[in-house]
Amino acid sequence: MNELQSLINQVTENASEVEIGILTDFLKGLRNKQQKEAPTYLNAVFHMDTQFENESCIVTLPVTPLTHNSFDMPHGGIITTLADNAMGFLVNKDLLPEGKGAVTSNITIHFVKAATEKTLIATASYLHRGRQTLVLECTVTQPNGKRIAYATGSFFVINPSNSSK
Repeated sequence: MNELQSLINQVTENASEVEIGILTDFLKGLRNKQQKEAPTYLNAVFHMDTQFENESCIVTLPVTPLTHNSFDMPHGGIITTLADNAMGFLVNKDLLPEGKGAVTSNITIHFVKAATEKTLIATASYLHRGRQTLVLECTVTQPNGKRIAYATGSFFVINPSNSSK
């Protein structure tokens, strides 16, 4: 038996239903990435969906036990990652035709309400488009329209072909 199969057996042997669900979702996410149905492992594992509308990017995130903090609510770091993802996907979609990309240089987030629904929606748009620096804003809401967080992010333009991997 290989190491992976042994580890899976150890984990699932005493796993709760919640833990089996997390593992199943995680593996489905990896499969989606392998099948190129998700752009990154992060998007795949968290089952994020990315859409572009007009001058904005909308990323949805299902709230699952994998996203929870110790109070069974979405973790602030996950919400911040969701906002960063929406802003980053928007700038990189727009820079890709120029052979460029962008990385986050700063992000500020303000949490205003606790999330109570099963989905979070991040909507990102531009505040400033410079040659080397871009500034975006993002609002994280629930499907009922309740605002959960506001974020701003600064992005630095890079030439990915000159970046080390």
